[in-house]
Amino acid sequence: MLELKAPSHGSTRFFLMAAALFLAPRIGWMLAVDAAPMSDQLWYFERAVGLLNGEGYVVQGQPTAFWPVGYPAFLAGLFAVFGPDIEVAKAANLVLSAVAMAFVYRISRRAAGSEGPAKVALVLAVLYPTLIFYTELLYSEPLFMALMLAGIDLLLGAEERRRRWIGIAAAGVCFGLASLVKTQALLLPALLIGGAFALRRIGFRQALLTGLVAYAACLAVIAPWTLRNWVVLGQPVLISTNGGFNLYMGNNPWNRWGGYMWPAPKEFMDATENLNILKAIPDEIGLNAKLNRLALNYIRDNPADAAKRVPYKLYQFFRFDPLPLTQAEIGAKRNGQDVHALVTAVAPLAELWHWAMMWSAFLFPILFRLARRPAEVALTAFVPVAYFSAITAVFFGEARFNLPLLPLYPVIAVCILDGFLQRSRWPILRHRRRV
Repeated sequence: MLELKAPSHGSTRFFLMAAALFLAPRIGWMLAVDAAPMSDQLWYFERAVGLLNGEGYVVQGQPTAFWPVGYPAFLAGLFAVFGPDIEVAKAANLVLSAVAMAFVYRISRRAAGSEGPAKVALVLAVLYPTLIFYTELLYSEPLFMALMLAGIDLLLGAEERRRRWIGIAAAGVCFGLASLVKTQALLLPALLIGGAFALRRIGFRQALLTGLVAYAACLAVIAPWTLRNWVVLGQPVLISTNGGFNLYMGNNPWNRWGGYMWPAPKEFMDATENLNILKAIPDEIGLNAKLNRLALNYIRDNPADAAKRVPYKLYQFFRFDPLPLTQAEIGAKRNGQDVHALVTAVAPLAELWHWAMMWSAFLFPILFRLARRPAEVALTAFVPVAYFSAITAVFFGEARFNLPLLPLYPVIAVCILDGFLQRSRWPILRHRRRV
């Protein structure tokens, strides 16, 4: 395992520069665009205020577990200290993004084994336009990104610490909290531990013990919420009841391509009992079971059609995400701002930057042997990307779901390019100061 030492004193200037590059565009964007929350964002805000006011996690007076509680609960905690203000939530995005970038640097150093490539990857992640745009919006992804990256770093770095079991338990806590934000995080520790075993970083006994400790901590975090669901919903729902809806969204007779359908056709609305995810659902558990059954039956009866949708689902997942720009413009208009010219100006550069990073995910399996420390890159960065891509292939494609992974693509790209340069004949490019 790579031993991560503290950065040298000569790195202070670099981190001050990185901090400036992080803050300047984000604060500038937040000052230029004052977007009122809408749709999902408004739902999160209202649920947070309800929790703060002692109403519980309810929609129109009815207890719910349709969406995971993590992000509204996080906002409610902030509002208890700073007051229920939208600007408080937006400021929290800035802090969460900073935390995520700190862990991106640590993950980059572990992947590359050197400070130089890690610094390049950090700068590329800091300047990623899509990450900047989401700072202004009240979505759960920034919180999930910070928790997921913290969990990855703590889990993979546990062997480097004297009290490694504490580190593993801390990683489990991070993944437990992340799962309460997005349920998909629940299986990621198992894949990381399995990857470490497959790459012979740890033995079978150690992998088993690591998994037991990590998941004991993870489930301890989730258990109170599961118990709450048992009490108020009548069944021990682990985290949320929206799995059936998400599966059926991408696997039904009317969704030709497997992306998010909006507006949805009448047949889909009839099958989902006119479900409105922003309003109270009469029987969440019953509807979840019904939609799971319908989706699985469709996949079983139409395997070829289900398989044909996978490439488009993945395209929807990996493509440039216009949502933060679209909703920023609409939200700003509701506050009396016209930012159309600004949005139009930054969109082409943002999309170019996105695809300049995204190629790494597609080519890494092909260029595996050319990458710098390919096994470490696979474990620290590519495994999470592959995992969430697989989820998309099964459920439905949505570019926003890729947001927490965006800082990992520069890590993969830099390690591929640095590995290529290391194999070149140019001594100046082969020189790297080891961590």
